[in-house]
Parts: sequence; C-alpha cells; structure tokens
Amino acid sequence: KGEPAVIWLAGLQIPETYIAALVQTACRTKGWPLDKSTLYTKVTTCTDSEELRGKKLPFGAYISGLFLEGAGWDLKRSRLRRQDPKELVVRLPVLQIIPVEATKLKLQ
Repeated sequence: KGEPAVIWLAGLQIPETYIAALVQTACRTKGWPLDKSTLYTKVTTCTDSEELRGKKLPFGAYISGLFLEGAGWDLKRSRLRRQDPKELVVRLPVLQIIPVEATKLKLQ
C-alpha cells in the first residue's frame, strides 16, 4: 500500500531521481520554490529498517543501504570515528532525508 517506510537506496537504478522527487513533492505540497529548497540529512540510531516499520515521514524518507569506506560510525555519539583495523566497509544506520527550505535550515 503505497511507498514503503524505509527505502533501500542502493537498490534503486538511479537514486538521484528518487531524492529529487522527494524535494519536488514537498515543494509542490508546501508551495516552496524549488530552487530555494534543499535536503537535510540526519543519521538515526536504528540499525535495522524493521524498527521503523509503519513510521513513514510526512515529507522526506528513511533510507538504508549506505556504507562508509575509510571511517567508522559511532552509534552512541552519532558521529564518525576512526576506522577499525581490517574493517574496510561499515554499514551506516538508517538515514532520514528531509526536504526543507534553504532559508529555514539551521545547522546544529
């Protein structure tokens, strides 16, 4: 029934078009100018997409299937960390992609 709560971004043929569609949909619904809109990305603490079943965002999406190469991810502090020895690739937790107006985006 409709779009899934979590999108496996690595499984899409052209993921850029899906992300562009998120922005366009939010702009059309909220009346924002498309050229003044951007994306806000937030890493969640969920490592399994099943934890977010049924928790769809009103605008934007949860995405999974992304990896880090050359760094690690600290789940407790939600930040990058040094890469563990002999660990080349690290799976990122589920991310939130939220379309926002560029003028209203306040970085932390």
